[in-house]
Amino acid sequence: MPIMNRMPPNMQSGFATVLIVLLVGLAVAASALGTAYYINTSQRTLVSSHALTNAQSGAWSGVEIFRKYLLSREETDLTKLDGQNLVLNVQDGKELKINNITSTQTSTAPNIYRVTAKVQNISDNSAASSTIQVVYEISFTNDNPNNNGNSGNVTTFPSAMNFYGDLDANGGITISNAGDRAVVNVAGSFSTGSGLTGIKELKVMGNVNISGGGITGLENIYSNGNVTLNASGTANLVSAKGKVETSGGVTAKDIYADGDVTYGSSGTSNSIDTKGSITVSGGATVNKATAGKTINVGNGTINTSLANSDINYAVWNSLQTSKSGGTFYCKSPWWNSYTSISAVSFSNCPTDTSKLIKLAAGTQVAFPTGALATVSLNQKPIINASYYETQANYTLSLNNQNQIMVYVRSVNGVPEGSYHLAKLKKDNKQSWGYLCKTVDSNNFCTSNVVANFGNEKGYVNEIITYSNGVWTVNDNQQSVNSIASGIVFFKGSLKLVMGKYVNTFISTGNIEYGTSITLTAPNYADASQTCGSTYYPMPTNLCSSTTALSYASLGNTALLAGSCTDSSTSDTCSSTYVGGDISFGSSATVYGNIIAGNKITTSGSTNIKGSMLAAALGQNSGSTFGGGTTIDMNGLGEDKTTITVPSNEEDDNQSESTTERVKIKWARYI
Repeated sequence: MPIMNRMPPNMQSGFATVLIVLLVGLAVAASALGTAYYINTSQRTLVSSHALTNAQSGAWSGVEIFRKYLLSREETDLTKLDGQNLVLNVQDGKELKINNITSTQTSTAPNIYRVTAKVQNISDNSAASSTIQVVYEISFTNDNPNNNGNSGNVTTFPSAMNFYGDLDANGGITISNAGDRAVVNVAGSFSTGSGLTGIKELKVMGNVNISGGGITGLENIYSNGNVTLNASGTANLVSAKGKVETSGGVTAKDIYADGDVTYGSSGTSNSIDTKGSITVSGGATVNKATAGKTINVGNGTINTSLANSDINYAVWNSLQTSKSGGTFYCKSPWWNSYTSISAVSFSNCPTDTSKLIKLAAGTQVAFPTGALATVSLNQKPIINASYYETQANYTLSLNNQNQIMVYVRSVNGVPEGSYHLAKLKKDNKQSWGYLCKTVDSNNFCTSNVVANFGNEKGYVNEIITYSNGVWTVNDNQQSVNSIASGIVFFKGSLKLVMGKYVNTFISTGNIEYGTSITLTAPNYADASQTCGSTYYPMPTNLCSSTTALSYASLGNTALLAGSCTDSSTSDTCSSTYVGGDISFGSSATVYGNIIAGNKITTSGSTNIKGSMLAAALGQNSGSTFGGGTTIDMNGLGEDKTTITVPSNEEDDNQSESTTERVKIKWARYI
């Protein structure tokens, strides 16, 4: 009998589980693959970024390499670069590509060139590259003022006034048309009693005392000492390492100090910030006061005050907010003109404490900035007239017979050498002002005249004379040039009395400048005056032709005084310093820069069309402006009014010094 399975077959089961497992596996696989792809992409991105960074770093290195390459080129080489592509060999056989070079001359005073190039760095290993377009500015001076064996560096002074001793400007100072160069730098202390006009910044390493007169156009005062303002007018910013005191009608909009601030004037101040204490006593309104110590208001208003110690608000005036790390002293329990006051404790304040917030003892509520800057100047320059003797067209001295000798250099048609400044018998008359090799016992030429040096005068009216170490230059007219144009070097002190001159006057001693004289530095005059005379020979170091100036930098200087025997350092120079004082009579006008090795003194009204430098290398080195002194740079470029002197510094990184001829003006990635 067959066995029959009467049970129904089991239904298939577990397929859903298998499906779920399959789907989960696919999801895990997709996630793993996605993660792997992300990691791979990130790695590639990081590698690419790293490669690009290295390429950019190499490109910037190339920018500096090409700058040094330009630094090594002569001026004549620059014009040859225009339109060229260069491949420079650098370290380990690597090459630097410099493409699309353009070179153009942008100035002739001095000669300035602009070079534009694309610096490309290619990394073969990482297949990355970077290209930077960069613009360089290269300057060449027409002469080297440092010709006595020093390093060849120079220090430049773009500011209108630079004094390394004290400056007593009691007669006042006016600077006009100077723009950002309207800056007065003083290494000592500064004072004035007659006001200041047109000064953008006053930078003083000592104390500042401005009293009397008015302040017009003064933006910033920086001092490493105390600042006292007792005048009228406005100063935008006062920064002092010491104390600040104001009185009268002066307004200081923002004050930053390390010492105490006493605001005794009535003007409105934006802010006072000091590490010391603040006293407001002149009725002024101060929007915000921050003090490391105390605040005392005896007459005035402070809208917002912060002090780490006590605040004494002894007025009925309104107050917005105040925080004191000590005790806040109220004017009266009935005074309520405030929004909120926070303090460790309160004294004589309203009984309503809803607007009084008590702080824990020791809470610091003020974080004053203090003085914003420490004033520093370039290292004291060495002003040694002897630097420039070999650049002078005419060097005057006395021989053993007490005859005036003139050593001539770089003068058209005159062989370099020593000549007598002598007389002639001409048309039955005796006249003075000629250069010749030999003279008789009465100083009349016995050889041919090689050049005219002075305005023809009767011999009794000689323009240049010498007595007891002092040269006197005096011509009783101002219609034509009194002597030949060019750089004139005097061995001794110099007294300029009267006449018309297109010269740079250099003295190894002092210079006294008179009142009836017109002096124009060669570069300040037009070419017809400096180069185109039909009577005097042309100075070839100042002129490229009879109609064109060459703008040698020394030609920007009108007066330079002072010398020393040991110029290895400023200290050794000071120990042997001779002269260096330049003094001006009343109503004196000079067209050109003034360089005094020691000090500058003015009396009456003095008008300088250029810049001033007093190096304070001698004794009694404080400069004095007894009368009003005006610096007017109207129409004069920075190339003329920037004073340049030799520098002995090996590393001259001060803000107002320039030692590199090649500068990067701007750059961008391509």
